[in-house]
Amino acid sequence: MEHTICIFGDSIVRGAWDREKGGRVQRLRTHFETKNFDVFIYNCGVSGDTTETLLKRFLPECEARKPTIIVFAIGTNDDAMLQNNQSQIFPEQFMNNVQELITQAKAYTEDIIFLGLTPVDETKTTPVAWDEHISYT
Repeated sequence: MEHTICIFGDSIVRGAWDREKGGRVQRLRTHFETKNFDVFIYNCGVSGDTTETLLKRFLPECEARKPTIIVFAIGTNDDAMLQNNQSQIFPEQFMNNVQELITQAKAYTEDIIFLGLTPVDETKTTPVAWDEHISYT
């Protein structure tokens, strides 16, 4: 059976900073290709994405690709923005956004996977290199 997997998230999904193998999505794609599985994997990661910004592009991305499996790895930027007082997204709004993503995803598939937030090495992320006012903890 052929599967189309869309993996949604932020720069971690996009593969930022993995110059060796292109990030976890590319590594997964390479694994499936070497095993000759009939799977199409789409990297739908956008640097800086939050649950709010993902909601704005989610349906058009799904409509274009018709996923049979949807993977979410989102929330790190929501958390960083909240911790650094740069966002009005409160925990309740974050949960509402996640629930809305699930509701919209169910229009395409019941096979929905959420990955937890990626642990960080705070010695490398506090502050982040590109903005001393942002940190990930």
